[in-house]
Formats: sequence, structure tokens, C-alpha cells
Amino acid sequence: MAGTIIPAEYEGSLCEIKTPENTFIATGRISAIASDKLKISVKGKAFKSVLFGSRIKINIINTSLGFRVIEGKVFTYSFGTLTLTDIFSLVEKERRRSFRVDMNMASRAHYENTYTGKADDTEIIIRNMSINGVKFTCRQPLDMGTVLSFQVQVNRRKQMELMCTIIRRGSEGSGNELSYIARLSGHGEREDEICSYLLQKQGEMFNKTK
Repeated sequence: MAGTIIPAEYEGSLCEIKTPENTFIATGRISAIASDKLKISVKGKAFKSVLFGSRIKINIINTSLGFRVIEGKVFTYSFGTLTLTDIFSLVEKERRRSFRVDMNMASRAHYENTYTGKADDTEIIIRNMSINGVKFTCRQPLDMGTVLSFQVQVNRRKQMELMCTIIRRGSEGSGNELSYIARLSGHGEREDEICSYLLQKQGEMFNKTK
């Protein structure tokens, strides 16, 4: 479609809705793109506190086209569909690496112990996560280059297994905890699924602090 406010290929993309001051509101998905309007299917009911005519920021996440930030004015919100007008772009370049969600979530990581050469496991606490990497703490000393696999709970019935490689130590954790930064690997075809999970966790964290 020619003349759309953003490329039509962004239709179906995941997005997060924020105030202009970057306060998280809700998550959604781009449902329609026109020359002067943008429609978003909004998840949950958190959006109802935003008034008609107010301006909001939309972070659009598309693993093929890149991260885009736009700002627009609330035109209508009905039956879970938000319509924006008076839209302009704030960011048009790739910024997926900056999309990071803080967490405080326990998981069990499996790895090969470099001292014994045998499979081992340890509890980790995921502190934050992006499409490309994860920061976690644990009590087990781990070497640089160690490859770990761990699972995150997508919903009550589904878990997603991820693999990462430790690339550096982070700032010290509390007590006896050690902090590590690892790069996610082998998930290029699942980036949209990871994006969806990160948006879900961001929404959960927001609801807990309301």
C-alpha cells in the first residue's frame, strides 16, 4: 500500500504502548495501516485510563524490518481496537538490541561442568533479558564461554527452551550470588516468539506495580 504512514509490512507486528514519558501502558499488535490512521489490537484492559486526544508512544517490534518508534494521538478506542491519528516517527532505525525487560525469575540451567566434564545444573535468577541476551545471577562459579540451556514459562502449558553462552561477568550480585551476562544463540527463527514473551513479561511486571 503506497502512502501509508509506516510501511504496510509492519502490519501484524508486536508493539508496546507507552506514554510520551515512557511509562508502560499495554501491549498490542498492529492490525491495520492506512495513509492517516493506525489501528492496534490492544491486549488487556490497561488502556482504558488513556483519554481521547492524548498522545502516546508506540514501540513497534519487527524482527525482519527492525524496531520503530512512532507517536500519535488517540482517535478512538473500542472493543479492544485503538485507532491513532496525527502520527509521526521518532525512530526509524534498527533498535532491537535496546529492547530489554527487567525480571526477577528463577529457572534451572543445564550446562557441562568444565572441571568434571559432566553434565551439571544450577538454579539461576534471570535479572533482565533481551532478544539477544540475558543477565542472570547464581551461586555456581561459571567460566566464560560456558553454554547453558534453560526454560522460561510462556503460559501454563508451554515452556520455551533457550540456549546462551556466557560472554562476561556482570556487576556482583547480593550475598553469595555471582552475576553473568550471556548471549542467546541459535534462535534466529524464533525471535518473534521471544519478542512476544518479553512483551508479556513486561506487561506482567507493570500489572504487579499498579
